[in-house]
Amino acid sequence: MKNIMIKIALLKEQIERFLHHSYLLQHIPSRPIDEDRILLSLSMLEDAQISPEKADHYIIPMMLVQIALDTHDEVTNSVSNHEDDDLKTRQLVVLAGDLYSGLYYDYLAKLNEISMIRLFAEAIKEINEHKIRLYQKDIERIETLFDSVGTIESALICKMAEHFSAPLWVNFSYDYLLLKRLNKERETFIHSGSSVLFEQMANIVFPKTKTVTKEQKHYLLHICNRYIDHCKEKLLKIKLEVNEALQIRISELTGGFSAIAKKTVEEG
Repeated sequence: MKNIMIKIALLKEQIERFLHHSYLLQHIPSRPIDEDRILLSLSMLEDAQISPEKADHYIIPMMLVQIALDTHDEVTNSVSNHEDDDLKTRQLVVLAGDLYSGLYYDYLAKLNEISMIRLFAEAIKEINEHKIRLYQKDIERIETLFDSVGTIESALICKMAEHFSAPLWVNFSYDYLLLKRLNKERETFIHSGSSVLFEQMANIVFPKTKTVTKEQKHYLLHICNRYIDHCKEKLLKIKLEVNEALQIRISELTGGFSAIAKKTVEEG
């Protein structure tokens, strides 16, 4: 437990050094680094018997790609929700995303990891295709919507898991990261009354409604809660040995599902 937390902290420090740019930091907030993605990747690569040094070579560029994608998402959201935002700030956010994307390519090129460049490029293409469908409201079924969100969240890690022949980690990472995103979207919707995901859900469930009523909002929350419970069940049923740090995070994400967890362990 202690060793993996130290490893996560060290990787975060390395990633932060790549992200540091004095001019950008004067105008836009520093980029958050998702420890869950680092923990998932470390756990998966360790299970696939990849050496710690090699694991660093894959996790750092993967996180740079993820941060680049998340940074570009901020521009999309700000343009749609806050059209009076400062133009210079939006332009700098775009450039920051481009910079982080270039850093991952440069990092892997210097290591001559051409196969990983190709792997991440495939994941980026898949993620962007699903994001286009999401933002253009080109989805007609709730199941398809949630599948797109799961792909957007997990494609980078899932591609790595496939590459290193770790199929259980593909399903685990997909459900884990989808659950985390659904929890986040639900909290945003509850506190602000709006979120990207819930806007798309409303467009599918109530296509002729311009303003969602209170009762309709409750129904959308009901749908989201059902999918959250479904993700929890799927996650807990995957028979995968995980380290203590990941066990704790699973417990935090699936709080209230201890009975299912106990049943799954007993059956296993």
